[in-house]
Amino acid sequence: MNRKEIIQLMKSQSTWRLYLLSALSLGIYTAFYVQQQSQKLLQIPNMPPISPLLIQGLFGCYMLSAIVTVASFFVPPEHAFNVASSLLSIATSLLAIVWAFQMRSRFNLIFASPAPSADWFHGGWTFLFTVFYINYKFNTLHQDLEEIGYAS
Repeated sequence: MNRKEIIQLMKSQSTWRLYLLSALSLGIYTAFYVQQQSQKLLQIPNMPPISPLLIQGLFGCYMLSAIVTVASFFVPPEHAFNVASSLLSIATSLLAIVWAFQMRSRFNLIFASPAPSADWFHGGWTFLFTVFYINYKFNTLHQDLEEIGYAS
């Protein structure tokens, strides 16, 4: 599978759409996006898969975090449920960062991207925007293909 085919496979949707649906669903949409992108990764030859345990853990954390967040609206601020909600949010964020860096390292490796190139996935942006940066990067790579006439 060549670079063009990989980019077309991994391109999913507008980053604004991903962000809005993620916010409206309290992260549940993000969980499904992570699963979808991780499954697409398996279609790329010679690409090491991301640990299913990480993906399942992240999916579970997103789901539990949404449930606990909604439930925390119905208890006083000092209730232990709010602490659990905060801890679950932190765990979800950490797992999302790990997943995003796993994706970043795989694509920097397969594209053989040196640091200043357009194909390179930047570590700082990956850390700050995790899933949204990965989606954005594939959108920009796909847009670059369209501009030079290679995308369908």
